[in-house]
Amino acid sequence: MLLNAAIGLARRGMAIFPCRARGKEPATYHGVKDATKDQNVIRGWWGADPNFNIGLATGTPSGVFALDIDGIEAEGELHKIEAEHGFLPPTVESITGRGRHCLFQMPAGAKITNSAGKIAAGIDVRGTGGYIIAPPSIHPSGRAYIWSVDSTRAFALNVPLSLMIRADEMIE
Repeated sequence: MLLNAAIGLARRGMAIFPCRARGKEPATYHGVKDATKDQNVIRGWWGADPNFNIGLATGTPSGVFALDIDGIEAEGELHKIEAEHGFLPPTVESITGRGRHCLFQMPAGAKITNSAGKIAAGIDVRGTGGYIIAPPSIHPSGRAYIWSVDSTRAFALNVPLSLMIRADEMIE
């Protein structure tokens, strides 16, 4: 199941790599730097351990960045930010063990990196050099990551600029 999902993501242009089973730690020596779209390499990794979680390299390698929203408090912070700066557009989302990942298309020419809590408490950005765990991986809590059925199938591009300016040190 995880191998098929990893191959499916690679076919959609996502660079992936294995993470420890039921964990978030990379299972390769170079971690996210080992991310690839090469299906033969992916088959080799999951052939070695079919229980590896799927690490999805964010930023330039996959052309997407993620907002990682962890918990009810972070959702409350996001609602405050959206009231001031505009709502996030419908986009691809996954449900995590503690919250959700909202995935957005990388804007042309922008360099989005990583941050933890700079937009608001519990809201992290995963861009170039970062990664998220992708469905159907298993969270350390034992819950499966799943794709949200309430989200769209396309990566939104038009994230309110004013929202991202809150984290201006992440964008060059």
